Amino acid sequence: MTSFTFIVSSEPYKFEAVDSLLNLCEAILKRGHEIRGIYLFGSGVYNIKKGAHTGDEVQNIQERINNFCTKNNIEIGGCSTWLSFTGIRPDDIIEGACTMGLGELAEWSEDSDNVIFYGTGA
Repeated sequence: MTSFTFIVSSEPYKFEAVDSLLNLCEAILKRGHEIRGIYLFGSGVYNIKKGAHTGDEVQNIQERINNFCTKNNIEIGGCSTWLSFTGIRPDDIIEGACTMGLGELAEWSEDSDNVIFYGTGA
């Protein structure tokens, strides 16, 4: 079994990156591998902000991430520094997500065989 940690810095309305991430995660789990967690960094923290109003034409990435992580018992955390920079408070994030520091990301990375980064950078 191989274990993975994902770091995401792409915001939700550039949903191809997050969509691809979740599709990859589904394939990883189907093959019996483990996902240690999904860490949101930079503008990626907007992926866990409550209250996205996307209308009927655009999928709700926050809802899809929440459903996927809840269903598969995968931890998802937003960088506490970036959440602070963006003004997103702990009560503004979706259920099941939490604030995390780089120390927790370091632990996930140490416990994982692979660390995969999605996004353009912070």
